[in-house]
Amino acid sequence: MNRRSFCRLTFAAFVELFLFGCARDQAMIRYRKEIEIPEWPVREPTAALVVFDSWSGNTQMIGKAIAKVLDCPAVHLAELEDGPVPPHDLLVIGSPVHGGMTTDRIKEFLSRIEPPRLSAVFATFGAPLFGPLTANMCLNDMEKRLYDTCIGRFKCHGFHQILRTYPSHPDEEDQRDAARFAAGMLERCRTSGSAKICPKTEKSAA
Repeated sequence: MNRRSFCRLTFAAFVELFLFGCARDQAMIRYRKEIEIPEWPVREPTAALVVFDSWSGNTQMIGKAIAKVLDCPAVHLAELEDGPVPPHDLLVIGSPVHGGMTTDRIKEFLSRIEPPRLSAVFATFGAPLFGPLTANMCLNDMEKRLYDTCIGRFKCHGFHQILRTYPSHPDEEDQRDAARFAAGMLERCRTSGSAKICPKTEKSAA
């Protein structure tokens, strides 16, 4: 292999890594074990609520996967601009990463609501290489605005409409990871004595 061919191969490998690399290894689930989960009476129709901001549908897709396991509503922020926030004990907040941070609508929403009893956060990101770092910054920002109530966090890839990176994401595996994240939160509540966090938990225990 001559030098020109080697340089071309190296450049092609770099471009592929930049645009599509690490697509399957970036989904991340983390729970905060130190947060004590209190018991509470279940509210009707549910004690959990998923709220998200979504521009291209990535974050909405993950929010709905989480809400399906929690058996609770998944609500776009646009639906809450002029109406009350449904009652909840566990609030799950999702944001796409925008300029390395949480969207302004999520920030405004978190600034005007009372801190929930418990919360969790999730984010979707499409930027290559530095995307996981900016996703962590987004998650950290939401956690801070929720004070010391966050019991878990999740992030995964989403298709970036400008850079065209990570096409087909969030894919089925990303959605399964999001469902595992929600199931993990339910298990935490169940083992902490809060089996009535949502109706699905009651049904499964019956």
